[in-house]
Amino acid sequence: MSRALLLARAAELPCWLLPSNGSLGTLQVSHVLLHGYTAQREIRQLYDRYSTADDGMDFVDWVAFNEAEQGGGDPSALREAFVRACASDSNQLCYMRFAMLLLSLENRAVPPGVYTADLSRPLAHYWVATSHNSYIVGDQLTGRSTREAYQRQLLQGCRHVEIDCWDRRRLPSYAKAPVVTHGHTFCTTDTFVVVVSAIAESAFVTSDLPVILSLEMHCGKKGQRQIAEMLVAAFGDRLLSYSQLEAMIGAMPSSGISVEALRGRVLCKGKDKDMVEEVKRRRKEEPGDIVQRSGRSIDSLDSNADGDAPTRAGEKMDPQFLRHVAIRTVPAKDFLGDKSGEYGFALPISSIGEELLEEAAGVAAPSTTNAGDYGESARLCDREYRATQGIHAMQRKTAAHLVRAFPLGPRFSGMNMDPLRCWRTGAQHVALNLCNTVPDLPAQLHYALFEDTGGYVLKPEAMVNGQGWPPRRESLRRVTIDLLSLHGLPLRGEERPRIEGAHGASHAYASELSGCWRPPRAVEASSPRVHVSLHTIGGFCSVGTELPPSPRVKTEHMTSAAEGGLSACFGETVHLLAAEPHETILRVAVLDGEASTEVAFETAVLGRLRQGYRTLQLRSRRGTRIEMCHLLVRISLGEEPHRWQSASELRKGNADLRSENEELRGEVGELRKRLRPCAAAP
Repeated sequence: MSRALLLARAAELPCWLLPSNGSLGTLQVSHVLLHGYTAQREIRQLYDRYSTADDGMDFVDWVAFNEAEQGGGDPSALREAFVRACASDSNQLCYMRFAMLLLSLENRAVPPGVYTADLSRPLAHYWVATSHNSYIVGDQLTGRSTREAYQRQLLQGCRHVEIDCWDRRRLPSYAKAPVVTHGHTFCTTDTFVVVVSAIAESAFVTSDLPVILSLEMHCGKKGQRQIAEMLVAAFGDRLLSYSQLEAMIGAMPSSGISVEALRGRVLCKGKDKDMVEEVKRRRKEEPGDIVQRSGRSIDSLDSNADGDAPTRAGEKMDPQFLRHVAIRTVPAKDFLGDKSGEYGFALPISSIGEELLEEAAGVAAPSTTNAGDYGESARLCDREYRATQGIHAMQRKTAAHLVRAFPLGPRFSGMNMDPLRCWRTGAQHVALNLCNTVPDLPAQLHYALFEDTGGYVLKPEAMVNGQGWPPRRESLRRVTIDLLSLHGLPLRGEERPRIEGAHGASHAYASELSGCWRPPRAVEASSPRVHVSLHTIGGFCSVGTELPPSPRVKTEHMTSAAEGGLSACFGETVHLLAAEPHETILRVAVLDGEASTEVAFETAVLGRLRQGYRTLQLRSRRGTRIEMCHLLVRISLGEEPHRWQSASELRKGNADLRSENEELRGEVGELRKRLRPCAAAP
């Protein structure tokens, strides 16, 4: 490797700036100097503070730095990182290698590695990484249906994918074979056999936790039989049949089958139309009471609200296909009406549209009300209290029953619903469009929640034990972030996608979604601004620049660079408070100061951040990490007392005030009665 390239990498010099002869010109040297003396000034001060030797930082200095600033660490891991960073002929870190180590992926704010949750809990106790119309790349009306979309999503950690199965018409009967497409649109098609082969190839590469195939069946009995044969051929013993699932559940505790027991297995989800018709027939013969909810008859809900293909009168399912449908759908109206038991399914699931789910649960946005704004709180607390009761009721339902939430049909652009509200109800499978050209905010939050988890995240204990989540917290987690410097932000028009790392293999599929290396339109630096925001599934959260924070709660903050140029310094401190840090997602976005357009971002679960001088490797608008682009921050952790009131507390406070007011009125009335004789006396 040429000296120019080594120097460029050390100073994060974009490779497109290097001439073919490997020499450095004026522009390159100025870029190196900007990085060396502007953005890395904070790093230089750290190096000078902890390096005791004149010729570099030895291992003792490195350990002292980690214990004082980084919260310590495993000695063997520290030794390994130190040796790897040192030059081959030296046992000390020079300044440039110390800077490279501080800005490396090993020093990310969220430590790399898989977060291992307790997998012995029932399947209904987990949020699962789920995609909607998983075969489409692009929009939902004219997008491309391709096997590559499945491979990309599975390699990025998705565990529940959807397959829309259709008969291929306009062909001779002997040539007909099931296809995968978005029906009644202009989307292209792909064959089912190729799709399941691609899924089998990629299903257990990044995670061995169970994969669920949601089969939306539009095929006739012949097509169903062909699909069953293709599933068996593609997955073999990994495919879990309905009878096998029944036997496993029979041998498990009454709480339900665990994720651990299903490790490495493929489960098909589908609709047993024969059973649906049988239940309808039994109800006509033995009519029961109609369950009412919110003044609306559950039986009056749309019969196709479960998102599966409509049941065609007189048509029956192919028995061979049904044998391989392990997870069977209960219509949404029967789940909401507590009639799921009538179907007798071993592992039932209900698909519910976003509007119906929010209506049934009475979902409200998480509260940011506080005692300092009592008038507004008094007007909102009763409504929010009622919504909270509805959410807790839905959480109790989803503690034992699987729910898949899907977006409304008119979202042809691929714009996603808000997953936070759905996760808050306890819905395990919140289906999002994950192959849009530019991932929207819901998709970004999805990737943050399931990053390095294997696709399964354990729900909070209070959400599954019937107590209701989130509970009242006496203290809040405080995460203080000092925004220090921004390194290697792409110039305008430049793209530097990092197609290596944990999900590197996924970029080979539907590669247009990852982007490609390209030089900028002009070599000029922007004046970046940083936008910090919190997005919570539930519980209190706030963003501020001072402690204690202002009574007027905010969940976002914007700051501009104190020094601009190719590398920018900020020097501002932001305090993040959250009652539920492991269910709260931090989003940091970098905006072009002049154009006010977002050019990079990163998302992370707040509770996973570690203290010390850390780096956030930023992503492009496509969601792909940017090569050599880091935001250097200093993170400190702590606790703060919870000074804000929840909706239930405000409601109780209002009731207490009303009670005191009535008592005062009674006392005033008694006093008036006593004073009347005195007033009537001459």
